[in-house]
Amino acid sequence: MPSAFRAYGRYAVRKLGSTVFVLVVLSLIVFLMVRLVPGDPLAGYYDTQGIPSDTKIAALRAQLGLDKPWPVQYASWFGALLHGDFGDSLTQPYSVGSQIAKRLPYSIELSVLSTLIALAIAIPFGLVAGRREGAWQDAVIRACSFFAIAMPSFVIGLAIVLTNSRTLRLRLVGAVSFAQDPFDNLRLMLAPALVLAFPFAAELIRYLRANVIEDLKRPYAVTLRAKGLTRGQMVSGHSLRNSLIPLSTVVGLHLAALVGGTVVIENVFSIPGMGQFLIQSINAADYPSVQGAVFVIGVIFIAMNLVIELLYPVINPRIGEV
Repeated sequence: MPSAFRAYGRYAVRKLGSTVFVLVVLSLIVFLMVRLVPGDPLAGYYDTQGIPSDTKIAALRAQLGLDKPWPVQYASWFGALLHGDFGDSLTQPYSVGSQIAKRLPYSIELSVLSTLIALAIAIPFGLVAGRREGAWQDAVIRACSFFAIAMPSFVIGLAIVLTNSRTLRLRLVGAVSFAQDPFDNLRLMLAPALVLAFPFAAELIRYLRANVIEDLKRPYAVTLRAKGLTRGQMVSGHSLRNSLIPLSTVVGLHLAALVGGTVVIENVFSIPGMGQFLIQSINAADYPSVQGAVFVIGVIFIAMNLVIELLYPVINPRIGEV
């Protein structure tokens, strides 16, 4: 047992070390990405303040450090990031960090809720489809999955909003923080979470179905079937567990992608999340906000990937021994 813990410790240290390196590379890419885009970084400031005098422009550049060489700018920006300082918006009277702290919980909650709903739908239906390959249950589940994947999420969202406005007239648009009113928060988050969950559930069903079918054809499965195990016992006892590693990768990366990729649904349902914040910052040419939003979304991707990799040895202990 101690040797297993030591092996897992070495595995975790390797993964943590590579994650730190990736984070540094991410910060460098985000920094260069914003500065290599054509245009003046102060364009957003000009739009809201008019055209200031040359003296004021020079003072603002000095205040933001834009008059210094790029390596010095990067070191200053990255050093501030390590202290949680994302800078101030050029177009709005707020700090970027305060806006991220305000908006990020909405996006995380929407992503987690939609992922949980998708898993609740996908796991039972995916297992049934894989177990009943070629049967009518499999055909129905595959047809429904195809329809859910083919239908764009924003179309489903608009249809729900328009139908509700002419029938039940429930409040579906807007957002309330969980701390302020947990019940109202979950009620408002349910509709957009369902809209995001349906196509993701359909993808997971197809993915899980293919893994179960492949697993049931492996030599060990044939041997266990010859010893008397039913297909149902094989699927629930072995195939599902064997599918967890690839499934966890898909779920984790999709969950991270949702944090910054729900901009359309956030706009349809008026949710002040990270996707909406990023688009507003790009439209306003507010480069400190764009830098901060892109970096945080990238950090979430990297963090989710780290969590998934640290869970691999728990699901399959042989991985931690590598």
